[in-house]
Amino acid sequence: MIAPDPTPGKFGITTRLFRLVGNMPKEQQLVLLRQLLGDKVSNHLYKLIVEMTEEQQIILFEQISQSPQMELPVKTVSLEETEASMRESARRPCLIKANYRIQDRNFNSYILDISIGGVFIEADTRFPVGRELQLKFSLPNRPQPILFAGKIVWSTARGFGVNFDKINVLQSDILKSFVEEKE
Repeated sequence: MIAPDPTPGKFGITTRLFRLVGNMPKEQQLVLLRQLLGDKVSNHLYKLIVEMTEEQQIILFEQISQSPQMELPVKTVSLEETEASMRESARRPCLIKANYRIQDRNFNSYILDISIGGVFIEADTRFPVGRELQLKFSLPNRPQPILFAGKIVWSTARGFGVNFDKINVLQSDILKSFVEEKE
């Protein structure tokens, strides 16, 4: 149940939602956006394109037409002329058993999504954003366990997102190999 709103007027809940969404990490905002849009993504993209300046449309056209059409990697476009190249952040859905340690407590769960920079871990417990953890898991293409240090960057009732701290070249190569591997 929602607590009584101290903000008077018909837009009280809207104001509260704006504050909550504004304070979410960008990655969590994108997850929420995907959930809210559902199958209507194309319609919303068309509306955004119509609202762009012609210059922004040209930049977007050039960036999209240069990228190959494939499921992975996920590409992020920029409408800033100063960043003409697109940034790649390959992600892969998965189900990987993971052990992690947060403040001297051990937990077992599953990684549901992985990239070179981090993971999404399924969890019933919400952890504070910024909390550090040690994460250990084995990839299907490599049975030896890998240990990562990271920080929680967002947390929901379903789980939390972790960004890895200072991964070495070997760890990066192992993750890249798994993320880019054909299923």
